[in-house]
Formats: sequence, structure tokens, C-alpha cells
Amino acid sequence: MGKRESFSRRGFTLVELLVVVSVIALLIAILLPALTKARKQARRTVCASNLRSMGLAVYAYATSNDGHLVTVGLAHGGSVDEDAAWINTLEAEYGNALVARCPSDKSPHWKVPPTGTTELRRVSYATNYYTVKPIADVGPYDRLSLFKKPAQTAYMVELAELGEYAVADHVHPEKWLIDPERKSKEEMEVEQHIDRANYLFIDTHVESLKFKNTYDIDYDNSTLTNIKWIHNLFDPAVAF
Repeated sequence: MGKRESFSRRGFTLVELLVVVSVIALLIAILLPALTKARKQARRTVCASNLRSMGLAVYAYATSNDGHLVTVGLAHGGSVDEDAAWINTLEAEYGNALVARCPSDKSPHWKVPPTGTTELRRVSYATNYYTVKPIADVGPYDRLSLFKKPAQTAYMVELAELGEYAVADHVHPEKWLIDPERKSKEEMEVEQHIDRANYLFIDTHVESLKFKNTYDIDYDNSTLTNIKWIHNLFDPAVAF
């Protein structure tokens, strides 16, 4: 009868455990940024879908109202005209309240009003004021038929999460001429989605863009009375 071999079990050594832990830590360090970016991209996609739904709601409203676009009723600073606020006007069209909020929107003002007002945040998005009132004796561009470049004119943007515009339903791009980077950030979240934001255009398509690709002045060739634009997607008269 042959000699029976005996085998003994042994646990991991400390060195082996440290190697395993190091490998796991390395994998987490490699994968975590990719997973974080993927989550951010997913939220950007949901936000774009929300804006697209809003665009279709606006189009449905305009079709039923002789081509007229919705107006605004939630002022920066807290004044409210519920009958005019587009978030109320379009409610029958967009149906699901979830599309009114971007999944990346972490504004505290959904629950706590900004200082100086009793109004809460109602929506993550804002319309372009060029479509509401005349500006410099031009406009308003309040009907679909007035847009020569509907695919190049921004209609809705992502609303600032903090400050007086956090409870508004529109922004004022006509006021950004002096220091546009600072002024726009007071009204909009221009880097909500990986250094970009989503923009809804009059023709209902949505793009994720850097702010400089939506509004940029050629300062070298401009004067106060003759502005040369690299990009201006907000003013329907010069949108490109």
C-alpha cells in the first residue's frame, strides 16, 4: 500500500492580502472616473430628453394657438403671474412633472426660497426673453413664423441653481453684452453637464454645447455700436 500523501490548507499571507487589496484599489481608481463620467453622461441624456419633451409641448401649444409661443410669469426676484408662467401653460402638453427638472439639478431652492422671496424653484429650464418682449424696438419673436433660422436659435436653457434667477422661468441674453461670461452664469447653469449645458432650439432639437459656442463676441473687430459676433444663438435676428 502506497504512502498516502497529506495536504494541509494554508491561508493567505499578509503580503498576498496586501497585493489583492492593492489590485482592487487600483481597479477602483481606474474604473471610478469612467463610472462617474458615465453617470454624468446619462444625466445629460435624460436632461436633453426633458428639453426635447418641452420643445414638443411648445410646438403643440403653438400649433393650437395660431403659431404663438408661450410667455413667462416667474420673474427673477420672486414676482409671480401664474396665468402667464409657461410651466403652467404647457402642463397639459408635457404631462409628466418629472420633465421639468434636470436630474443634475441640485438647487436648494426646490425646498427653500432664495433670500428675499417666498417663491420656490419650479423648473430647471428657462425660455429666451427675445421671444417674450420687444428688445431695442425689435420683436418680440413670439410666433414660430418669425424665426428665419429656427434650427440655430436657442429657445430654452438650463436655469441657474442659485441666486435670484433660480426661481424664474426665463433669462435675459440681451443683457449679457458687457461681461457675458459673468452675466450668463448669474442666470444659467452653463457647465451643468461636463463643462457644457443642454440647449433647446426653436425647431425642437437639443444640443449640448459650451457657452462660448452659443454666445461669443469678436472683440477685436467690434465697437459699442457695431458688434461682430462669433456666435449668438439667442438673438433671432443674428442667430448663427
